[in-house]
Amino acid sequence: MIIKKQLILPNSPGVYFFRNSGGTIIYIGKAANLKSRIKSYFLKHLSPKTISLLKEASSVSWSILGSETEALIKESEFIKKYQPKYNVLMRDDKQYFFVGFSKEKYSRIFLTHQPATSYQKPATVYIGPFTDGAAIKSVLKMLRRAFPYCTCKKPHKTLCLNAKIGRCLGYCCLPPPAPPYKGGEIEKEFPLLYKEGFGEVYQKNIFSIKSILTGKNKTLLRNLKKEMKKFSREQKYEEAGKIRDQIRALEKIFAHKEIVAQDMVFENIKAVSALESLLKIKEIKRMESYDIANMQGKYAYGSMAVFIDGFPAKDLYRIFKIKTVLGSNDVAMLKEIITRRMTHKEWPMPEVILVDGGKPQLAATNWVISKYRNIEISLIALTKNKKHVGDHIYIAGKNEPISLNVLPPPLKNLLMHLDSEAHRFAIKHYRHLHRKMLT
Repeated sequence: MIIKKQLILPNSPGVYFFRNSGGTIIYIGKAANLKSRIKSYFLKHLSPKTISLLKEASSVSWSILGSETEALIKESEFIKKYQPKYNVLMRDDKQYFFVGFSKEKYSRIFLTHQPATSYQKPATVYIGPFTDGAAIKSVLKMLRRAFPYCTCKKPHKTLCLNAKIGRCLGYCCLPPPAPPYKGGEIEKEFPLLYKEGFGEVYQKNIFSIKSILTGKNKTLLRNLKKEMKKFSREQKYEEAGKIRDQIRALEKIFAHKEIVAQDMVFENIKAVSALESLLKIKEIKRMESYDIANMQGKYAYGSMAVFIDGFPAKDLYRIFKIKTVLGSNDVAMLKEIITRRMTHKEWPMPEVILVDGGKPQLAATNWVISKYRNIEISLIALTKNKKHVGDHIYIAGKNEPISLNVLPPPLKNLLMHLDSEAHRFAIKHYRHLHRKMLT
């Protein structure tokens, strides 16, 4: 596998995918820290099955998620969807965990390795597989605090400990069903059983847990907020307060997104500051990146991606259909789109322009800007290696290229992100037109 040294990995929770040379996903994993987890595959003393996986894998990609809980749930979804070869080989069926929901009036929730042969009857609804037993147990424990449910194997006549501490709604503590108990001592001991709508509350809790374990937590949060507002309008403040507590618990479980976002802001500040130092600019507010997409000169597009304060400003992105260049000539196409961009006097001028390519692209861009605008704009060209991975940058006014690997990691990531956004935007429109032509 030739992917070891080109990886720029985030210190974030998420899901990662190993693919073979044909692009097929052959293994899916989850991680609390993607950087630590993926780099562990390049250590010594690996198992024979892991060595076999790495020999077959030709690339690894990942998806950053808000928390380890989200990573656990997404891993389960993706394994079920893609059924990767090595997930089966590296973990036999007995090691998978499934969350079972019994089909009773008040569903019980339990964990099992083999849902098809589970002794828990009539449990027929299962969510999984989950590869990490400790993680799914921890998630269920957290969810039970917000959405209490019963784990007792059969009803009993005394209040269970979980019901006393609020982890169970008490349905398992059913008193003898005799009418005289209504309004008597039994009702005082088991108030929830006599409360109107108790069964509905329990089923809502079960539904909520199912929603979260299948990745529908955003929809659930939206619905809970609507319900809370409804109870508030009806002055049912106790019910509104309980839902508020559920919302807070869910937001706590999935809270890491805010931390990740704060880290990204800090990293971007460092990246922009490093670029200002490298280019000897006092302040960089706007950066633009350009790329060309075409197939042997046909369906040719040029794209402009715009970053403000180090972040993509997608509403400012623009696409240019190549009009004056025939045949495959990327330098001439770049010259055309930079010329057309410079005629838009209503668009603010950037402090930095990055183009995909090398010295020819840099020279073409420099020629256009000097012809149309009497302003100082720092120009950068980003070259790629044979694997189409960012390699070096050329800066206008400097003869020697600079390796991306010697730049501070935040700056390297920013330049590659800027370049990839222009490339993605150009390819998107090129493919759209190409598909349109074929239909």
